[in-house]
Amino acid sequence: MEKDNNENINNNVEKSEDTEKKINNKLAIKIVVGLLILIIYTIIVIILTARFCVIYINNSREANNNISSQVNVENKVEEQNNSDITITEQNQEENINNVATIKLNDKVTKESKYEMTVVDYDFSKKVLPPNTSSFYTYYEAKEDGHQYLDIQIKYKNLDYTDIGADDVGSVSIKFDDKYEYNGFCIIEDTDRDFTYANITSIEPLTEGNLHYLIDVPDEVANGEESIVAYINIGSDKYELKIR
Repeated sequence: MEKDNNENINNNVEKSEDTEKKINNKLAIKIVVGLLILIIYTIIVIILTARFCVIYINNSREANNNISSQVNVENKVEEQNNSDITITEQNQEENINNVATIKLNDKVTKESKYEMTVVDYDFSKKVLPPNTSSFYTYYEAKEDGHQYLDIQIKYKNLDYTDIGADDVGSVSIKFDDKYEYNGFCIIEDTDRDFTYANITSIEPLTEGNLHYLIDVPDEVANGEESIVAYINIGSDKYELKIR
């Protein structure tokens, strides 16, 4: 009888130990799962925080660039009042040497041919397109001590047929009334990136944003002497004082 009681006690002890082990195992599993969930949550928080920081930094840079651009444009507009000019055969002949003097943001209209506006100009070592949010094309002055003068022209084709962007016209400048520099043309595509003017056409009643890049020495960009741009659109000639 005593032997049976001892066996029952031993069995109960073993069952208690098994139950305790199962409880401990379940508890350990819960702890491990909880730790994994906590680690995953922490990683997600870190990723989201990092992404938010990147977006915030990019937005701040873009906002600063927009503010700087707006200030530059406003300063230029304050210096030069806007006006609309219509060029006809009659008033074109009245200009000496057929050169019409225009100012920044003047909208020049040649009936049944085009509308043209010089919207901005800027000196820069590296010329970036308006849209730099993804892959983009830029132009950088390769020679040391040189930079680009970027003269931006908005051109609307009023003719009945397409016109090649590189056939619109040409732009050159004269520095200190002595030194001449010629530019080349590029154009913005529909994504506001740069593309080649010689493979792009402007359809009738469609606008194209042209950039004429003129490679000049730093002395031209940073000096105080006069700079005058000469813009040839077809047979029409315009003069724009930059400095």
